[in-house]
Amino acid sequence: MQASASSLQDLHAPYADLLRAALDLASPMGASVAVDIGCGPGLKAGWLADHLAPGGLLLGVDRDRAAIAAAARLHPGGWLVANARDMPVQTACAEICWCVAALELFDSPHLALCEARRMVCPGGSLVVALATQLWARRRDWPAALYTAWADRDPPPPADGLGDDLVAALSAAGFAEATLRAYLLDPPGMSLARAALPLVGWERIAPAVASLLTPDSLAACAEAEARAEPDPLSLLVVAVGRG
Repeated sequence: MQASASSLQDLHAPYADLLRAALDLASPMGASVAVDIGCGPGLKAGWLADHLAPGGLLLGVDRDRAAIAAAARLHPGGWLVANARDMPVQTACAEICWCVAALELFDSPHLALCEARRMVCPGGSLVVALATQLWARRRDWPAALYTAWADRDPPPPADGLGDDLVAALSAAGFAEATLRAYLLDPPGMSLARAALPLVGWERIAPAVASLLTPDSLAACAEAEARAEPDPLSLLVVAVGRG
């Protein structure tokens, strides 16, 4: 049975702030055309619309006709019933495309990524976000590290997390692919609190080591050494550049 827009909203609500912050960090502003691939009932389309330039066009694509009708009621734009492998959208027309919690549902993720690459203009971006469970090392950093990190953007994760998604974007023709990963539990964490436990000390240290006390540095080294793989619920956000 198809979940309603309201039930999906309730399901995603504990993670909505983190998801939106991660998508905003990954997405450029000022697009004249933005495409939401696998848009469903349009629950995230309003966030994507905030990245449009004044007068920009929001397009949404989904093969579920009822979902497209619901999205059209929520947001102005162009709402298209189509398969992600063959979207009726002009080549190289979009500065930004989103594919949020949809790629793993497509019957051919590779063909969907290739079709997204066709639509993304030179210099444009495809942002892919998915929730998954992976074996990953969670580092229990001391509170002082987060204070020292301040408002810096989180770096990519360690231990090869998300390498398969980066490889899939490269295989689809994207010239450059980057990725960040975030813990989903507990809900309500900031980007830094969700991302930094998945990042190796060697990436963090250059930015904060000079700001930490010897005791905090020792605690960071111990946290890195003690981290062991566990099955963790993660949000993975990858960006492919056209």
